[in-house]
Amino acid sequence: MLPKFTAFDSRNNESVYDYGNIYQLEETEKFTRLKIGASVNQMQLMLELSSCLDAPYFCLYVLVTPRDGSFEAGRYQSPPIENREVLVNFLLKFKEPLETDGRHHIWIGNADNEGLIIYDKHNVIYAYGPIDKYLSILHAYGREQEVFDIPYPHGHFFQSENDEALRNLLTYWDWHHFPLVENEDEEYAEE
Repeated sequence: MLPKFTAFDSRNNESVYDYGNIYQLEETEKFTRLKIGASVNQMQLMLELSSCLDAPYFCLYVLVTPRDGSFEAGRYQSPPIENREVLVNFLLKFKEPLETDGRHHIWIGNADNEGLIIYDKHNVIYAYGPIDKYLSILHAYGREQEVFDIPYPHGHFFQSENDEALRNLLTYWDWHHFPLVENEDEEYAEE
């Protein structure tokens, strides 16, 4: 498996970073969400969590750091995804480049705005919406609540092996392109 996200220890040694099997419930005046350490099988977890939402869905592919110049940085919004099978097929088709490349984020939401699930380039999933349903899934997989942060310093890998697959991803649908928002390259910690 290609490395996507690494951290450095006190001696400046770099290694693939693993959060473990954890999540954190975050509650503020602005939102309640789950922050989930997602070091492996991220697309499977995204699919499990998205099963708590009703169709139609949408995906937002956020290309933060273009690597080969084929596409410009920005937010690429899918057309409405009318059923779960189409969403599942898309995420499984592009599982490897989404999980092994640090140039992007991927969001799943639904038209009723009842939930939003964001997998960011730091191998963290943020889940908004039906928290109790999400928690049932996390507990079924043995995840435990623990406060955690994104390690610093850290690194992101942009894999040339993923270039063709990501070009295919960006031609998979008739995406609507929007510019990045300010600080899009940062984690979603301050939302």
